[in-house]
Formats: sequence, C-alpha cells, structure tokens
Amino acid sequence: MSYSEIERANLEAVSDALDAAAEDFGKFGEAVFDDDVEWTITGYGLVARTFHGMKDLIDNAEQALFDRWDGKAAVTKKGVWADGDKIFAHLTSAARAADGLPYANEYLYILTMRNKKVVAGTAWLDLHAYYEIIDRIKLPS
Repeated sequence: MSYSEIERANLEAVSDALDAAAEDFGKFGEAVFDDDVEWTITGYGLVARTFHGMKDLIDNAEQALFDRWDGKAAVTKKGVWADGDKIFAHLTSAARAADGLPYANEYLYILTMRNKKVVAGTAWLDLHAYYEIIDRIKLPS
C-alpha cells in the first residue's frame, strides 16, 4: 500500500508509540495523545462515552482499570494502517490483576491525527472484560 508523506508520519508516530508501550500500556497515550484529545469508547455502561481531554479519560476510565492491575499491562500491536488523517490500530493487552488472575483485552482504534498527535479517537474493546475486573476487585475507600 502506498501512503502519502503525512500518512507515513502519522503511521510512524502511532506505531512507535505502540512499540514504546509494549510493556506499559499507559505510555501509549502519553506518547501520542494530544492533551485535549476527544476520545470515545463505544458500547454500554458508565465508561462508554466521549471523554474530553486526557485528564477526563484517565480519571474516569483508565485509572480504575490501572488500579486493579498488579503492575503494568503489556501491549501487542497487531496492525496499523492509514487513510488520510485517520490511523487504524488493532492491538491486544495483557496484565495480571491484583488478585492474580489474568486480564486481557483486544482493541480497534480509529485515530484522527494532527501534527502526529491523536486529537480524536474511537475505541472498540471488550467492555465485558473491563467491567468484570472493575466489579471483581474492590478498592479501599
């Protein structure tokens, strides 16, 4: 497949960020998401909505999950493709939950890029796995 110069730059930015996050999923967003990113998680439940900015996303979706892991989640990049200002990324994650049980998920992201940063995105993932670990592992109040 032939990509434009901008598509190649965006592909490289996302691919490099996923590679850097191989042992720490949190590094992906830190590396390539704009602070004001508009991030939509599809599906049902409290976490399935549009988040406005990294702080909103971390505070209201990601931190609850991160707090239930025993360490960091590993990320495996399955594929990354470009079309105009969009990057499509397929990835999986794996972690050990605080109770010793495995946590795994699979994602498809559609990322809107500007200046090699994600300014908007839509995420498809297994929300059942997300809610299961949230419900199973209670955090101290």
